Amino acid sequence: MRIFFATACLLASSSMALSAAAPDEAALRASMKQIGPVCTGLAKKITAKDATSAADAKQLQAWFGGVGKFWKAKKAEDGVTFSKTAAAEFKTVSKLTAAGKWDEAGASFKKATATCSGCHGAHREKAADGSFKVK
Repeated sequence: MRIFFATACLLASSSMALSAAAPDEAALRASMKQIGPVCTGLAKKITAKDATSAADAKQLQAWFGGVGKFWKAKKAEDGVTFSKTAAAEFKTVSKLTAAGKWDEAGASFKKATATCSGCHGAHREKAADGSFKVK
C-alpha cells in the first residue's frame, strides 16, 4: 500500500511539474486581449501628447516580458526575439514620452508595433470559428 501511495504521489507531482512548465496559451490570449486596446490607446495618446503615455508604455513593456516567457517555454526563438524587441521599444517609448519627446516616441512606438505583425504571422492561425490559436 505504501509503495502504491508513494508511486501515485510521484506520478502526480511529475504531471504537475510538466503542466507548470508548459506554456499557458490561455494566459497568452488574455495578455493579447489587454495589449491590443492599450496599444491602440497609446498611439492616440502619443499623437495627443498625453502625459499618461509613459505609464501605458511601461505596462506594455511588462506584458511583453510575460509574452517572451511564453515563447521561451515553447522554445520559439523568433517569438522570444519579437517579444524582447517590443518590450525594449516600449521601454524607450516610456522614457521618451516622459521627457516630452513625442516625435521620437512615435517612431519607437512604430518599431514596437512592427513586431506584432511578424509574430502574429509566424505563430497565429485563424480557427474555423473565427478565433485565433497559437501555431
